[in-house]
Amino acid sequence: MQSYFQYRRIYRQLEKQIVVKHDKPDNVWTRERRYSYYEGEIRSEPRELDESEPARRRREHGQRTLISGPALHPRHTTRTHLERDGDVERADYDPEIQGEPHTINSLETLGGTLDMMLTGVERRRPGSAEPNDMPDGAADGAINGESVHKDRLIVVTFEGDCDPIDPHNWPVPRRLACTALLSLTAATMLWATTIDAVVFTPATRKLYGTDNFAIETVPTALYLVGLGIGGLFTAPISEVIGRNPVYIPSLVLFILFEMGAGLAGTPAQRMVTKGLSGFFGSAPLVCTAGSIVDLWSRVERVYAFPLYAILTFIGPLVAPTPGSFVAVAHSVSWRFVDWMTIILAGIALGLFVLCMPETYSPILLHWKAKQLRRLTRDPRYRAPLEFKRVSFLHRLAHAMYRPFVLFATEPIIMVFAVYLSAIFIILYTFIAGYVSIYEKVHKFLPTQTSLAFLGVLVGVFLAAPFVPLAMKLVRKDILRSRSQGRDYLGPEISLYMSMFGAPAIPIALFWMGWTARPSISFWSPIGSSVLLGYGVLCVFVSSYQYVAEAFEYHAASALAAVQMLRLISSGVMVYVSEPMYRKLGIAWTLTLLGAIATVFLPVPYLLHRWGPIVRRWSQHAQSEQE
Repeated sequence: MQSYFQYRRIYRQLEKQIVVKHDKPDNVWTRERRYSYYEGEIRSEPRELDESEPARRRREHGQRTLISGPALHPRHTTRTHLERDGDVERADYDPEIQGEPHTINSLETLGGTLDMMLTGVERRRPGSAEPNDMPDGAADGAINGESVHKDRLIVVTFEGDCDPIDPHNWPVPRRLACTALLSLTAATMLWATTIDAVVFTPATRKLYGTDNFAIETVPTALYLVGLGIGGLFTAPISEVIGRNPVYIPSLVLFILFEMGAGLAGTPAQRMVTKGLSGFFGSAPLVCTAGSIVDLWSRVERVYAFPLYAILTFIGPLVAPTPGSFVAVAHSVSWRFVDWMTIILAGIALGLFVLCMPETYSPILLHWKAKQLRRLTRDPRYRAPLEFKRVSFLHRLAHAMYRPFVLFATEPIIMVFAVYLSAIFIILYTFIAGYVSIYEKVHKFLPTQTSLAFLGVLVGVFLAAPFVPLAMKLVRKDILRSRSQGRDYLGPEISLYMSMFGAPAIPIALFWMGWTARPSISFWSPIGSSVLLGYGVLCVFVSSYQYVAEAFEYHAASALAAVQMLRLISSGVMVYVSEPMYRKLGIAWTLTLLGAIATVFLPVPYLLHRWGPIVRRWSQHAQSEQE
């Protein structure tokens, strides 16, 4: 619904620009340039911007931002949209021989002919012949398989760096609201991974007919595997048709299969439906990180990604508390854990339909081009996404195998997939040990044990005060880079949070492993869980931000490739963690996890130093030369 209104707003905005009854204006002044119409062409020259703080901030980030001080160049400029690889193999348009586009901010136009009033479009090349009208059916820059000459097309782009259509320039409260909705929707998908764990005993008696813990955990394990595999398909689709056309159907199917899990009458039925609900729940989980990239500039993501991660972690860490009360309640069935998940997902679906606008910029430019063709009846207006010699189905197929290619060939993806897999194996095995630690060692009731999960959540929130310190270090890197005459900074600036938090993980594991005994207060393992939550949050934020910035044009696909191994590994550990605690004991299980965490401890420090070299081995990651 919101996307539909957004589509209509673009139409109305463009409609206001098209004024053909006035004379051609001699001078049009905007925030960026001075424009004039001379001998059939638009000419422009830069205007002197004032040196006020709003003007400096606008030059750094665009029209609206909550960040002040030095920043990196904005992502969504006209040039980046013309040069981006997008979701295709090649483009008919050659940006190397094209001058900078003539654009006028639509909020400040004074009236004039169609050429002057249409903003955010490329005009024909100086000295080229007047383009002929493109015949009907010349979609994607081709006619009957033959490419249309590039001079016949007009490129539709953003209006410089301050275009209000660009999601990076939306008002800050609107972007924060979108981020909160995306985060809480992802939290709902992870909520379902832990809420089942506390009702295993009632489930055993009423459905499984066995006390075998391994059999009880299969639905949760399959759900995690479904989350990992599903992202490989849903993420690249969102880079072809947009974010909302993936979010909304996926949420609907997730709700339907969760309903099937809640109504399942046999273990096999529950296993299948939970696996399928995980497959479709992957879209709101993996694509949300891509939407964060759509909404925030690189420096703003230093704040945006921690907010996203903190809200996302609320789901799996809070879920055991209401689940434990359902397990002991006599007034409701244990199946109410599924109904709670469905209620949360239904709320998220309603908010997405009513409130969530489309954020993927290539799709927004595609809408703008369609509206221009509709208003002007001129088929030459094309978005960068349409300058392709391949069909939609070919582009979709090309996008679908991209996550597999990234996972198999990209060293950065391999490094972070293994690193995050180790971290989440540790986290889920750690959480699985709560029953052994608190119920068997400290004689907690199930509801009291579920409250102990909140210690990890406290640690997650304690990571927030370190974000300004990370931003301060990023600022220093930017100033140092500019003093050396370099405009590009690699994604290594995203690793500060993980460098702060990585040592906390092995410390927390050794701490809990050797203090989880009846002679030591239960507050000791709770304190270690706080430290673990802090460390995991820091590593998660930095890893996602690094991958998103290294593969910015394909952020969703790259994160899907990372997420696949992480979630499949977590699903396996849900299945094997209880036997580990039973056979090795609490101390040695957590010691083993601490040793694994120690092995991976140097990863963020090594990447901060040698990351540029690793990225030069990559075919898809951005490098300093770009």
